[in-house]
Amino acid sequence: MGLITTIEQFREYIPVNKNTFSLSSIQPDMDLVEEDRIKPLVGRAFFYQMESKVKAGDELTAAETSVLRLLRLAVATLAMVSYLPAGQLQITDMGVTVTQTTDQKNPAQWQMNQFRANLQGKGYNALEKALTLLDEHIDAPEFAAWATSAAATASHKFFLNTASAFSEHYNIGSSRLTYLALLPTLRKMERFSLEPVLGSEYYLELKEQIMDRDLSADNVRVLDQFVRPALAHLVVAKAVPEIGLGLNGDAIELNVYRLDDANQKEADASLDSLLAMKVEQALADANVYLERLKKYLNANASATKYATYFASSVYQSPTAPRAVVRTAPDGAVYGWL
Repeated sequence: MGLITTIEQFREYIPVNKNTFSLSSIQPDMDLVEEDRIKPLVGRAFFYQMESKVKAGDELTAAETSVLRLLRLAVATLAMVSYLPAGQLQITDMGVTVTQTTDQKNPAQWQMNQFRANLQGKGYNALEKALTLLDEHIDAPEFAAWATSAAATASHKFFLNTASAFSEHYNIGSSRLTYLALLPTLRKMERFSLEPVLGSEYYLELKEQIMDRDLSADNVRVLDQFVRPALAHLVVAKAVPEIGLGLNGDAIELNVYRLDDANQKEADASLDSLLAMKVEQALADANVYLERLKKYLNANASATKYATYFASSVYQSPTAPRAVVRTAPDGAVYGWL
């Protein structure tokens, strides 16, 4: 059945012509979006609970209504993105042809690309807003199915779990689509760059408190002032050259579709140069955050504060003497550590 059951509900999010557009034509695409995007995000139990209430016409709480509207927006827009390529075509025994009449012509490719990019951005951002609402109301009885689901746990796996949280430290336009593209790099940078600095034990402590939604005030300070900004800058520095990110104003965003004509030249060299400078600066800033993180923890850790870090092998007492390396006076190299 799904979350959208009538053409009127669909038209609340995309103003299709109800005289020529039937819900059944896009139903397979809506089913796929619900299966591939909605259920993994909110959990199957909560999805089926909402679906059952929609079918029965049950009265919803204000929070449930808000979540349902966001999920429906995501279903409608992302299903339309999937539907559009085939929706312009006719498939017959003679092959595949483009649908066109004498008084109506097909849009230019750049117009289609712009439309699809707009729909996709709206859909993914609606998913993120739904996730935020669910988390804000996690203790409400109507959201118990969400609160106890593996999906709720998965939404707190990382140091930066949403596009909005990422954008607080590096501007990605609060784009859920860009955040999802960055996620593999983010996961890697957590383990490769942050765990060695924090130590495995303290790293896991932070992870567990985030997942349990029970962060101590001291750990909130470490995360917000050092760990999260360092991670955001590390991810940008690593991902921009690898996954096709570009500039949209001041924001780094994923280039899903080219909005210009395919025959036009790629972005000019000055824009590429600016992007390269941003990557270089992001890496430099990340290293500053990491250095400040180490200094802060080493200066403030004790048996009662940041005790896990204090007991780890990565802790360095700020009062400990520095190791000195001396070479022969006539040696080619000399220095100290």
